[in-house]
Amino acid sequence: MERNTLLAIVLSAVVLFSYQAIFIAPKQAELLKNSQLSAAQNVTEKSISPNIIVPNSGVETTSTVNKTQDYEIKTTNEDISYTNVGGSLHKIDFIRNSPFPITDVLSVSGLENVPYTGQKLNDKTVSLVYKDKSWQITKTYEIKDKYIINVRMEIKNLSEISILSNFSFTAFEIDESRMEINQNNRETALFEYSVYSNNKIFRKGNANKFNDKNNQIGSAMVKWLGFRDHYHAFIVKPEFETKSFEIKSDSDKQLKVSVTPQDKNLAPGESVTYNFSIYAGPQNPWLMKKYQKGFEKIVAFSSFPIIEWIGQAIYYTIPFLHGVFKSWGVAIILISMMIYGITYPLTMKSMMSMRKMQEVQPKIAALRERFKNDPQKLNTEMVEIYRREKINPFGGCLPFLIQMPFFMALYQILWRAQYFQGQGFLWIKDLSQPDRLIIFPFYLPLFGNELNILPILTGGIMFMQQKISSKSMVVTDEQQAMQQKMMMYILPVMMTCMFYKFASSWAIYFLVFYILSTATQWKIAKMAGKK
Repeated sequence: MERNTLLAIVLSAVVLFSYQAIFIAPKQAELLKNSQLSAAQNVTEKSISPNIIVPNSGVETTSTVNKTQDYEIKTTNEDISYTNVGGSLHKIDFIRNSPFPITDVLSVSGLENVPYTGQKLNDKTVSLVYKDKSWQITKTYEIKDKYIINVRMEIKNLSEISILSNFSFTAFEIDESRMEINQNNRETALFEYSVYSNNKIFRKGNANKFNDKNNQIGSAMVKWLGFRDHYHAFIVKPEFETKSFEIKSDSDKQLKVSVTPQDKNLAPGESVTYNFSIYAGPQNPWLMKKYQKGFEKIVAFSSFPIIEWIGQAIYYTIPFLHGVFKSWGVAIILISMMIYGITYPLTMKSMMSMRKMQEVQPKIAALRERFKNDPQKLNTEMVEIYRREKINPFGGCLPFLIQMPFFMALYQILWRAQYFQGQGFLWIKDLSQPDRLIIFPFYLPLFGNELNILPILTGGIMFMQQKISSKSMVVTDEQQAMQQKMMMYILPVMMTCMFYKFASSWAIYFLVFYILSTATQWKIAKMAGKK
């Protein structure tokens, strides 16, 4: 691969990754202080809730939560906690993963801070009840299987008049203050909330900081409302007809996603029941499909159709290869070879075009010298040379741009795919993490306390490729020779540093890619040598 193509890869990678931090960086201590202050304020607000007005009841009540009580249920996969404050599911964390930023699940809007009476019925079920002069609200959360929670919410009219119930339910709230202070910025960049309604999915990525621009109201039949991080998804599905949904930011760290059912008139003593299904588990479309509720639609890789189509094809091909060869590492190597094979004609065309450009450089240099005072004549003569030699000046870049959707789709898959988590290959313990050949008892600048050999090998292969390319490159002046020499060393170092902390699955792909690319470069160099 020639210098310009390598430069194009680096620039493309910078565009793709520039919004993410390459290394794990602690946030400022001030953010921690603000986070703690915000959490303390939230506790205070939940402890003192004066003059709560029940929605549409016309009755003003005063409710104070004297003591916060949690009801915890632990499974093999999750740690779930319900609270008597608002009667909501206020914490769910996946075992062996970072804290999950979802809270305030299925609280009733306007009654988020009122006191519920709770009871843990068994190791799977929790019941929470709120009662005043106008309403009795009974919520029952039951773990149905490893990943499904069924919720039954009964609302009863205790007043002596008919009331038009117009309740709104908080499907969930994203609370960034729950996240660890040293959370990897690349992890939070994968946060995304979505609403599936009217056979369309609204998605908002980079959901780690909020403002009023995020606010949105939609009148729609909502099928589900969801959130996902790196590997897991949390989806709330109303099992009833809805009227609308609302997305509203409470602060730069908190955003609430709500859903409103169709209006219903409740006579005195009459009740209405709302059922919900909650999915809390891995982003595994095969697993999600078995529930037949459309949960699998939350798994996506790009808003661009061509990238999404390529991504979905690759995403389902890798497990097929794993099923045949019984190794996720081998599956990554094979998919890398398949993609390179598909794009090989474009790669060859790009390299051959750049080779021809190099061959005519002495003629171009002579023209520059000859017509240095006549730019128009220079351009005319250059175009004539390109026409005569059948050279497209953009031939080296256009094929690469066509290959970009494959790079971007594979990047998302190797980064997001849950099926790599915890899977080993050779010395690699977890393909979703850096390969970590050696863990040092000390820290090195930029590299931390681990030796990741795959990015270093990739940089070494790239250096060899640059070396092969430079031997057959036509250099017309000293400055160009110096630039070529600098690029030979700078590009491999840049790529090594850029991918040093990335998942080993991604590093394996790039290592295979550059091995094949170097072989292609060597082949072209041999072809040029025979002329």
